[in-house]
Amino acid sequence: MLLIDGVKYELWTPPLEDDLEQMVKEHAQDIFGEKSEYFDKQRLESKLGKGSIPDGFVIMFGESPCWHIVEVELSSHDLHRHIVEQASRFIIGIKNTQTQRKIVDTIWQEIDRDDLRRLRIKSFLGSIEIHRFLTDLISKPPVLTIIIEKHTGELDEALSALAHPQIKVVEFQTFVRKGVGLGAHAHLLEPLSEPEVSEIMKEDDPPLIIRGVKRVTLQDLISQGLINPKQRLFKTYKDNRYEAEIMAGGQLRLLHDNTVWNSLSGASDHITDISTDGWEWWYTEVNGQRCVMDDLRKRLASN
Repeated sequence: MLLIDGVKYELWTPPLEDDLEQMVKEHAQDIFGEKSEYFDKQRLESKLGKGSIPDGFVIMFGESPCWHIVEVELSSHDLHRHIVEQASRFIIGIKNTQTQRKIVDTIWQEIDRDDLRRLRIKSFLGSIEIHRFLTDLISKPPVLTIIIEKHTGELDEALSALAHPQIKVVEFQTFVRKGVGLGAHAHLLEPLSEPEVSEIMKEDDPPLIIRGVKRVTLQDLISQGLINPKQRLFKTYKDNRYEAEIMAGGQLRLLHDNTVWNSLSGASDHITDISTDGWEWWYTEVNGQRCVMDDLRKRLASN
């Protein structure tokens, strides 16, 4: 149990691996650092055509760039079968130069069709050409990263059977507010990269906020009166306007297909089919003025 300002949060176990995977995608930058990008599933094949599909790839930029093959697991699964068998195929498949080229081309295509993502990555690389950077990086051995809701002895035993020099484990726990559920939750994890501190540009800017220290949810914004149930969010993406309605429990309902999501990023990922930061993706209106949702989050987090 977590006690936060006298409020009780109880440990919550995702019922499905997909639930944990969605949370990992939403918080990829909290896990891997601000200078990182998460890319979705892609098949890895050996020269003989045998393959497997990891849950994702992460590129970490910065002074010592590296890349990760990400596998999300639940501790209730047969970890020997799930991890040893699948990860062994990853390790073999990534040695195939054709597979390496396919990964590079697929990641490059994802970057190239997203102007904001491309500009962000260029800010990390400077004068280095993105495709060349990816080609050089993917030719090197990756870090195999296992993200699991409970780190167990069975997991360590399974990993000891793998012949790979770089393996990391991230225990990603979720706690939900007692009596509320996922509408108000907290995650406990040890990041693989040190969190960065935002820079103060003006004297009247909000105080420094360390990413991930003060987590803000839609339910928090509702509780503080910054947004209201039934309030609409919107975004124009690829010439289509998408709208969503905030629900009383802090979820988001997409109006075009009536699906319900526990997070802004989950909803925007569903629309775009790529990993997004929903706080920076969605807009709303406050007092007749259009604003990005991240502005409201920062306003509350700075209090």
